[in-house]
Amino acid sequence: MSSLSKLLNVLDLFGPATLKIDPDTIAERMGLSRATAYRYVKELCDAGLLTRVDAGHYGLGPRVIELDWMMRQYDPILLAGRELMHELSAQTGLAVFASVFYDGRIINTYIAEPTDTYHFSFGRGHPLPFFRGAQSKVLIAFQKGRRLQRLFEEHMANDPDSPYDWASFAKATKKIRKDGYCMTHDELNLGLTGIAAPIIQPDIDEVIGSLSAVGSTQSFKLLRQETVIEMVMDTTRRIAENLRNPAGAAAS
Repeated sequence: MSSLSKLLNVLDLFGPATLKIDPDTIAERMGLSRATAYRYVKELCDAGLLTRVDAGHYGLGPRVIELDWMMRQYDPILLAGRELMHELSAQTGLAVFASVFYDGRIINTYIAEPTDTYHFSFGRGHPLPFFRGAQSKVLIAFQKGRRLQRLFEEHMANDPDSPYDWASFAKATKKIRKDGYCMTHDELNLGLTGIAAPIIQPDIDEVIGSLSAVGSTQSFKLLRQETVIEMVMDTTRRIAENLRNPAGAAAS
């Protein structure tokens, strides 16, 4: 592993339960000398990727926010689907999420909300649990072949709290692929229902993200679920078409 890779691996130590960290902890967790850990912290601070938050502790720096802003300006899914997401949210009164799967993590990258009524446990950028919630289940279910089994072995096979063995997991993912969508109730937030469908990259026939409509279970009782499912799936198809034809997305 290169020195640059080791340096950037410091950022992987941060998470929802670790919002700030000290150099001695970095040294311990990464197996570094104290001097090397302090040097890494200084270099990351100089680059704006870390910042000092109190005596001896460091958090993610302002460069991360800048990179996040830039990413949202050219993210292909957002360019192809942001307006469609807001359209779907306005039509249904539901919150609409775009989510992606990378490096074993599932995160929401954008949320279109009709109001600020909802309080989501997993908002934008907050990693989602593995195979819990409609977004997560769709993104995992549409992984192909041996990758799906490898994901199960890495994330669920040795989890004593997992309700799945391989056979039931394979059956559940097969049903999602057959249906073309996933609906869940109360899996991420009590009282909320979510419907998600995959965004398939047309030229490579692979899932690159998911789109989900989320709202209170009471709200869904006022809507025809079949209609919402079709609207979500139609929106993902339109996003895929915009990905195929970026000029059309810009004109829409």
